[in-house]
Amino acid sequence: MKCSAGAAGRGSGESRMARKKSKKPVRSGGVRPAPAAAGETAKAAAGWIISPFWDSFLFIGAPLVVIAAFLPLRGVMSSEQIAILSLAFFTFGHHFPTFLRAYGDQELFDRFKWRFVLAPPILFTTAMWFNSRDLHGLLLFVAAWDIWHVLMQHYGFMRIYDSKAGAVAKLTSKLDWGFAISWYITLIATSPHYSHNMLSRAYQSGLPLISPELVDGVRMTLWAATALISFAYVGYHANLWRMGKPVSFKKLTLMGIFLAATYYLYVGIEDFLVGFTVWSAFHCIQYYGIVWVFNRNRVDRRNPVRAFTRFLFRPRWSLAFLYTALIFGYGSINLLPTYLSGELASRILIALIFTSNALHYYYDSFIWKIREPETREGLDIQLATVPGQSKLGAAKAQVQRAVRQVRLARKGMIQAAYLAAIVAILAAFEINSPERELAAMESLAGAVPDVGDAHYNLGNALWKEKRHADAVAEYRMAAELMPDSSKVFNNWGGVLAEMGDYEGAVEKYRHALALRGGADALAEATSRSPLMPGSAHSRDASLATIHTNLGDALARSDKPEQALQQYRVGLTAEPSSAKIRAGIGATLGDLGRFDEGIEELEKAVTLDPTYATAHINLASLLAYRGDMVRARRHYRIAFEYGDARLRVAAQAALQQLSAVP
Repeated sequence: MKCSAGAAGRGSGESRMARKKSKKPVRSGGVRPAPAAAGETAKAAAGWIISPFWDSFLFIGAPLVVIAAFLPLRGVMSSEQIAILSLAFFTFGHHFPTFLRAYGDQELFDRFKWRFVLAPPILFTTAMWFNSRDLHGLLLFVAAWDIWHVLMQHYGFMRIYDSKAGAVAKLTSKLDWGFAISWYITLIATSPHYSHNMLSRAYQSGLPLISPELVDGVRMTLWAATALISFAYVGYHANLWRMGKPVSFKKLTLMGIFLAATYYLYVGIEDFLVGFTVWSAFHCIQYYGIVWVFNRNRVDRRNPVRAFTRFLFRPRWSLAFLYTALIFGYGSINLLPTYLSGELASRILIALIFTSNALHYYYDSFIWKIREPETREGLDIQLATVPGQSKLGAAKAQVQRAVRQVRLARKGMIQAAYLAAIVAILAAFEINSPERELAAMESLAGAVPDVGDAHYNLGNALWKEKRHADAVAEYRMAAELMPDSSKVFNNWGGVLAEMGDYEGAVEKYRHALALRGGADALAEATSRSPLMPGSAHSRDASLATIHTNLGDALARSDKPEQALQQYRVGLTAEPSSAKIRAGIGATLGDLGRFDEGIEELEKAVTLDPTYATAHINLASLLAYRGDMVRARRHYRIAFEYGDARLRVAAQAALQQLSAVP
């Protein structure tokens, strides 16, 4: 929501003059239809968007309300459950009011018709292209745009309250902007998890690595700049108050609560998954409220809006609940990729989620500018145009509207051009980026040493490089920072198993199972959501994965019966897993139950025809049973799809079988 101090000031001045001429007192919370100019200006002069109560609930005090409502839920709900609720109703659901205004306000749609028509297919096609090539630049782009979007909304509320108080000096507007952006960016940089998220997405997108020392230097510079701006900001407003000039204490309260809540939820709270989603909730509550107020005023004044908007924003409590239900229904789309089995369908839906996100940010960048008279009127910052213009005045207004449309079209093309350039540059960086996963993970762990995910990801990268001892050290550090994370202990067990320490692996896997909580669907939903910061993803490995890994370690520890039990439990959680079927088949073979083992291994290779390990184990059991023809066929398939080690084993087995008639 962008604001223009000068434009807002003109509207506020007119409102105050009209109030002086009015003799009838009007309650500040009322919403009056046109042309009740005196009532509208009285409400604007009172300094509230709606009323003292509703402004305190929806705007100024929204962070405190949401924190008080959500944080106690941790006693009865898991972090994943709280995140799912926030993702659906808030983070993704708050796109719906944007589209409702964009396509439900006839006047707005006519003004920006080509943007509203062309943007969705262009963004969707771009998202599909990035997704089909597994590129991450769009993730970084949307994450950075989200920061800008949040700043615009917060700054917009500051300017609205200033305008209603008559504090419209350009210097006030500039200081508001500097204060808001310096504090918010500084808090993001201070938040270990948020900075980890942004840096990891930047590195995935192929951007240059930043040394930990430079990251620390940037943080110190931001704090120094923020301190200077804050000193100037406080001194400026104190001087205004001393001189008797307008100072909006509603704005200052709004800003203070926003910054305190952001610090607490981004930096202070230990569970960043909950902190981020609760923060998102109060941001969205503010947005729901302002859209409701704006559309109510548009409907009451009989402005040109479409039939559904006119129906939905009538003064009925039932319609307010319907508005809420529609938001929740739209938001639930974000959860659907978890339950889709087809890869193409999942990619399409994820692309739609990205498109919705980008459209929300893009549309909000121009439909809420307070310099636009329609926006000022809808928020009671400026009176509606008084009818009765002369023919010359009407003609002049028509010319002005035409010039305005040309300017808007030019601005739209320029904005689209630089957005497209940013996306193209990100794609080029990632496509041409060399393989540097280990270097990136080492840089991240040095820049944000207090983030468990940074050490967990570094451990994974070291494991890939076969640096087992170093990987164990990183998993140990990750476990200290995330002692309740089953995924850390699961991977720690995997490294130990690869090192031959099967007893140690069994211990880690059992500990992972003891930590494992919540349904797999919830963990999967949070881990796959493109709206969730990387370090806010689920801390759980899937139950099927842990049970399967534990079964493998037990089988290698000569405990086939216990291994079989773990495989069976894993199969219950994931019945279509070729890996689990193969584990069951191999273990049955170890127990001498060859026919049952062959049956399970055949199911495994049916589920995954390229699973080389399953083909080798199946070929071994078939050869033991004397079925040399089928055994040779499966050894050849294993040789075709296996890695170097399996290819050697398959080749040796084929050479042995060649001597068998």
